[in-house]
Amino acid sequence: MNTTDTQPLSPVPGEQTSKGKFPSLRERLPHWTPKKPRKVLSVKRLVALILLAAVLIAGGLGIYRLFFVQEERVAITGATTYGQLNEALEGSGTTTPADSVTYTVSGTVLEWCVQTGDNVEAGDLLYVLDSSEVEDEIMEYELELESLYEQYQELQENLSNQQVTASFAGRVENVQAQEGDNVQNGTVLATLVDDSYMKTTLYFSYSYQDEIRTGQTVTVSIPDQMLSLTGTVTDIQHVNYVTPEGMKCFAVTLEIKNPGSLTQGITATCWLEGKDGQPIYAATDGTLDYRKEETVTAKAAGELTGVNVVDYQSVSAGQTLFSIDASSYQTQLESVEKQISYQEERIADLQESIDTEYTRYSDITGQVVYADYATDRMTGQDSGSVMIYNQDSMEITVNIDELNVDYLEEGMEVTVYRTTASDTVYYPATLTYLSLQATSSSSGVSTFEATITINSDGALSSGVTVYYSIDTSDGDGETGETVLAPINALCTYDDGYYLLVQADKAPDNAIDPAQASGSVTDYPEGYYAVPVEVGGYNETSVQILSGVEEGETLFLRYQNTAPSGGDTTSDAGTDEEGGAAFPGSGEMPNFGGMGGQMGGGMSGLGGGQMAGGMSRGG
Repeated sequence: MNTTDTQPLSPVPGEQTSKGKFPSLRERLPHWTPKKPRKVLSVKRLVALILLAAVLIAGGLGIYRLFFVQEERVAITGATTYGQLNEALEGSGTTTPADSVTYTVSGTVLEWCVQTGDNVEAGDLLYVLDSSEVEDEIMEYELELESLYEQYQELQENLSNQQVTASFAGRVENVQAQEGDNVQNGTVLATLVDDSYMKTTLYFSYSYQDEIRTGQTVTVSIPDQMLSLTGTVTDIQHVNYVTPEGMKCFAVTLEIKNPGSLTQGITATCWLEGKDGQPIYAATDGTLDYRKEETVTAKAAGELTGVNVVDYQSVSAGQTLFSIDASSYQTQLESVEKQISYQEERIADLQESIDTEYTRYSDITGQVVYADYATDRMTGQDSGSVMIYNQDSMEITVNIDELNVDYLEEGMEVTVYRTTASDTVYYPATLTYLSLQATSSSSGVSTFEATITINSDGALSSGVTVYYSIDTSDGDGETGETVLAPINALCTYDDGYYLLVQADKAPDNAIDPAQASGSVTDYPEGYYAVPVEVGGYNETSVQILSGVEEGETLFLRYQNTAPSGGDTTSDAGTDEEGGAAFPGSGEMPNFGGMGGQMGGGMSGLGGGQMAGGMSRGG
């Protein structure tokens, strides 16, 4: 565990620690504006609050004096000191695990592997539920998916068949369709024949069975054309054909090259030479037929947009004969694709639920803080949960005042500590999240949510209150040791700021607040208005860069004692615990003409006590 046992940071003299109740900066001095590289008090914001404070103070004093004319006023004073001004945002928060997971159990528990208090590693089995119903559902989806695959393949084939082409070289006959016709899958469009060779089948006596073979040359006679052509035996089938004369014969198929005059149906006869050199004649005549013949049909439904052939036209293999507009298949194909995608995703989701929800493994390493389930007697179903915390890192969520959010950025180091009865334990921490979206509150002050991650190495539990401090100093040197004055001693006039300093005689640089539109003109004798240059600030103090020295006595405000016979007192400002009242109560101040004459810039005042307990100060 990376902790350091030390005492809490010492407060600046005159300040209260983060354990004390700081009054809100918004209550004390709300209007400050950032101005780099140094921070000076914003005139515009300070003016508004001082005006309001003056009105309230004047009104209150008038009423008080109306009824208690015998009251006496006591001057409340402070002093300048010398030291370092701490600039920090401070507050507290309640820890939660930076990494946690909760698994909800619903179903029938077959195996339960953890109990509350167990330590588990990522990947450890927690429980197993009955997944038989999900497996049945997967099987149904798979059957539907198989049918969709078949539809998809058929639609793709239909789309690819929008062009009807010749499967072989030949001649087109009997074209039966014309452009503009609506055809269906299977509609006959034409006939394609290959008449470059003609074939015929003749029968020979089984007596010559051993003398006829495939590839043997034969002589073919075409009596009608008085032609004698040479052919080739291409096939022999030992069938049982019997002639009218009672001769048993087998079938011999011949092919002859077409000289151009041969057509289907012409009678042909043939003979071939036997082993003894004598001719062997066929027992029957044959009829010529095309070597190949195919009925050309539409393989898709749609409008016939192109008829590219006429009867008896010669075509080559692959040549487009007809074109069909089958675009309707594309719409169907897209619909089936969506159905397939849905079914596949559903199956994958169900399978994932079996692998994760029904067979549950821990996603993180940590401690089981809750693990239990119960059986519903009515339904017989089990329900419960398993909750696992990884407490190596903890988080606190805080809200940053809009006036202070500009001082922060993700990745900043944060001091986090927990005070026990015996000591204070510190933990390393980081600002890991700072929202870009502000949230408005009923008070009118917007806040930004932030997350601080604490590397506690398991030393912190969930629900523990811890305190934090974020250093917001610029590193520009202004947070070094300087003269410090109570922040509620600061007054304004035309040219800047002044303090009411006790002295035996008026200093050389003293001014008359009444003539310089000073914010405080009613103060005790022996005090003089001394102009000062201001620097940084925190909840209670402001840096004085020039004008006064350490150890000066300052006028803060009047406290009124009770009149004769009374038993109470009243202040000319706020309560005595560091309220945001300004010196005196006299005349209304005039802040015109101050411009930018402040050395540096006191920015962000008014953030004060923020939502989530955050305050800016030392």
